[in-house]
Amino acid sequence: MKYSMLALSLLLFVSCKEENPKSPEVIEATLQAFVEGETLAYMAKDYEKWASYWDHSTDVLRLDVTNSGFSQTRGWDKSGGNLEQFFKENPDPITATFENSNYLIFYDTKLAWLAFDQTWTTTEGEKSVAKATITLVRKENSWKIISYTAIQYEAENEAVDTLSRT
Repeated sequence: MKYSMLALSLLLFVSCKEENPKSPEVIEATLQAFVEGETLAYMAKDYEKWASYWDHSTDVLRLDVTNSGFSQTRGWDKSGGNLEQFFKENPDPITATFENSNYLIFYDTKLAWLAFDQTWTTTEGEKSVAKATITLVRKENSWKIISYTAIQYEAENEAVDTLSRT
């Protein structure tokens, strides 16, 4: 009887203990790697892998602001689901490189929001820069992109602050 009570107590103790608690640095590095993995899959024109990073609901929201204007789409079918044909018609990988920097990250167990600078450099050395934000939701124990915003600006204007309201 003593041994079964001891075993039961031990089992309860172990089951209540959090398994592998992660530090904020590990969580933030994981979120950054997720965002960069999505971009790398897009660059490789690997539709299945790229699409796996995204939520496929009607709630998906994408906003792009460039020198030529802006576009906003809502719903996976309009913002990502229609890219499969584009990837098939344009299968060559993107050869530019990118670097994400200056991350600002907020998260909890079901929601994460990342803002960052993204610099693209073509093989000819031309730069394109943007301020980006990505909102992730946790669904079925994995992160999915629910919202993406990219605001391009002139590379020479290093003082751009799209997060400021001044």
